[in-house]
Amino acid sequence: MHKLTSGAVAAAVSIGLLTGLTSCSSGAGKTSDTAGETPDSASAAPASGSGKPEEKAGTAGKAGKAAEWKDGGRVGSPGTVCEFPASFEVAKAWQPKGLDAEGAKFLSKWLGHPSFKGACEIDAKPAGMIGYIRVWTADRTGLSPRQALETFVSEEKEVTGKEFGDFKAGDLPGAEVVYERKSPLLDEPKQERAFAVASPKGVTVVHLGGLDGDEHKEMLPAYELAKKTVKLP
Repeated sequence: MHKLTSGAVAAAVSIGLLTGLTSCSSGAGKTSDTAGETPDSASAAPASGSGKPEEKAGTAGKAGKAAEWKDGGRVGSPGTVCEFPASFEVAKAWQPKGLDAEGAKFLSKWLGHPSFKGACEIDAKPAGMIGYIRVWTADRTGLSPRQALETFVSEEKEVTGKEFGDFKAGDLPGAEVVYERKSPLLDEPKQERAFAVASPKGVTVVHLGGLDGDEHKEMLPAYELAKKTVKLP
């Protein structure tokens, strides 16, 4: 584990307080910059007389699906916890959570990706790690995977050492980028990566960060599983 800066402890405490505050606020849909948790849409108040959670227009992930998640399943396809233009397998013990329209909008603003919508957060904490695989989408059907990643990385802050490459998942063309980005909690840059695939319904970007370089490496097998199994729904 890399050495934290002198302000890391205070920052971590602030993140914890922020997470607690956002989970207590009504309908805020907020997330922390490191833990990145978005209030579960399944906790939304039931619609009057329906007995079911209220679903908002533009939902990126199905509200109320978290309890139905089967460990080691697939996300992205219609009827799954998260729905987006592609699909892939989730590593054992990782917990996906769909985002409603409000949560997706907030995630894009909070993490600085105005060109994309948050579609899914896959939490590594149940697997014993700190971090997320996050899925982003863009409706622009003319955007290639490489162009999508170039746009995505351009919206990240303090990025260095970008390396792009192409790959194929079956007949589905894709692109990947590996880069370093300065962390607010560390005394050195940390590695991050993302891959993108295109479909007639738009582009899907799958991103892996991590608290530091060690966490990133530990979470890498889950990311590689997603990349290896990605396909159209």
